[in-house]
Amino acid sequence: MKVQFWGVRGYVPTPGAECLRYGGNTCCTAVHGASGELVVLDTGTGFCQLGDELMRGAFGQGHGELTLLISHTYWDHILGLPFPGIVHVPGNRLRIYGPDSARGSLEMVYDGLLSPVYSPVYGLAHIGATHSFHPISTEPFDIGELTVRALPLSRRKNSPIWAYRIEEGARSLVYITDVRYIDDQIWERARSFARGASLLIHSAPYTREEHVQDYGHSRVEDAIELGIEADAERLFLFHHAPTRADDQLDAIVTRYRGTLAAAGSPLALYAASEGAVLTV
Repeated sequence: MKVQFWGVRGYVPTPGAECLRYGGNTCCTAVHGASGELVVLDTGTGFCQLGDELMRGAFGQGHGELTLLISHTYWDHILGLPFPGIVHVPGNRLRIYGPDSARGSLEMVYDGLLSPVYSPVYGLAHIGATHSFHPISTEPFDIGELTVRALPLSRRKNSPIWAYRIEEGARSLVYITDVRYIDDQIWERARSFARGASLLIHSAPYTREEHVQDYGHSRVEDAIELGIEADAERLFLFHHAPTRADDQLDAIVTRYRGTLAAAGSPLALYAASEGAVLTV
């Protein structure tokens, strides 16, 4: 598998010179399987740039196919879906997996996003690409040679939040976002789910010493501790706070790399940046 980050910020997009190196778009990560599979984790504003890139290939000719895995339906994880040209080209195919909520299905949420109140597209019925919605469950499923596993990690009734694990042979990617470890049960489930991950992508907008309204997010230290206990190989922090400048992210990585080294931990720590391409 190859992984490329297209959006790594949380909450709102963050333009500005102090955020250029890590990027200012919200959550979107593309996973490319060895057999040509394309899976996209969340469709924040980074999905717009990914769509522009895909338009240069088969998607521009109406022959593209991708699978979207949506963790939850907060704005920073879904806002980019209506805008790329790839969703308006007839012949392209999008399979969209994600959670329904107490307020309606995933399809209803996206259709509402495209209502005349917010968009000139006037609803899902008017996008050109063929699209289908699939409620996510804990039952594993295959996308070509990739195996996808999913796990709910939030107790929010109105907007459940799911983690994803994508496996290709012996290699695995685990994606965990917007989860606050409020009790041992959630922690144990996350640790088991991430066990032995080749690559762990984990939201971490704040540190424990920062007294901010976190809206249910885990901290940098939570992500690192989970990576250590799960025996993950590499940890990429993402969902960076919009107030976090590039130099501050550098300082966080340097600080905690030192902590890991002092503890003798083999966990490799990074901060995700837009455009970065990784081999899993």
